[in-house]
Amino acid sequence: MSFAEKCREELIRIRLHAPNERLAQLVGLTMTAAGIRLFPKPSVFYQTESLPVAKHIAQLAQSDYALESVIERKERESRRRALYTVNLSGADSDRYLSDVGALCYGEEGVRILSTVGDAVFADEETERAFLRGCFLGGGTCVDPKRSYHVELICRVESVAEQVSELLIKRGLHPHKTNRKERIVVYLKEGDDVAGFLALIGANTGALSLETVRVEKDMRNYVNRMSNCETANLDKQVVASLKQRAAIRKIQEHMSLDDLPVSLREAAELRLNYPDATLAELAEYAGIRKSGMNHRLTRLMELANETEGLA
Repeated sequence: MSFAEKCREELIRIRLHAPNERLAQLVGLTMTAAGIRLFPKPSVFYQTESLPVAKHIAQLAQSDYALESVIERKERESRRRALYTVNLSGADSDRYLSDVGALCYGEEGVRILSTVGDAVFADEETERAFLRGCFLGGGTCVDPKRSYHVELICRVESVAEQVSELLIKRGLHPHKTNRKERIVVYLKEGDDVAGFLALIGANTGALSLETVRVEKDMRNYVNRMSNCETANLDKQVVASLKQRAAIRKIQEHMSLDDLPVSLREAAELRLNYPDATLAELAEYAGIRKSGMNHRLTRLMELANETEGLA
């Protein structure tokens, strides 16, 4: 089961006790997964690749409306997964179509799947239910082990705009794009994806994402530390090679015994401990790190001076 499927199953298990919350969730489902049949009389149907979502739509619609539901399964050659169609009909069809915004009559004529009613924006819970319905009907979420990405596919621009406004209202940062005559509202940052999943009630999914984020951050931290240590080790090795080369160059022209005691000690320590760090050499000499660095730098300068005299 994919990460998105796990999130959908978690959302379906949420019990909606208030009629306005059930309606808001149905509006979200309608604006993302519904279609309209106008003949012989107006009716609505929903399409989804998830059988649990199909059953959920039927159950939710029949909670407050006198409707009959028929779920049909259709195999598709171009897709691995079957498509489930939920057909709703019955005495309350007209009222249902109007309430969920599937079919509205106004001064401008008939509007189809373009109106999100004020009931959705009644309070925080109805807004959450609406967004939950949008995810169940036309949403998906990439496995956080791969990347952070959640998207909601809306049928019309006006609905996508309202979805975006709700997400912005909750402090999220949505983006929009067009795809095959649909408008996609998506989130692509870890904080936004986790926040959205928690907002619609997929708390287990949000927790799983946060766990993955912590693991990724820890691995990245370890890698950065390892890279930093490797880089420092490389610098240390290069510095040691240059210092020993300078000391040998000095030895070609004089004995180390002819050097001042402090420089001779530094030269002998570096030759005897080629892999030692600057701090370790300073500890061996009983001086501060800055003092050892000064002595080794003076040896490098002396090597260059000696080479100039040759």
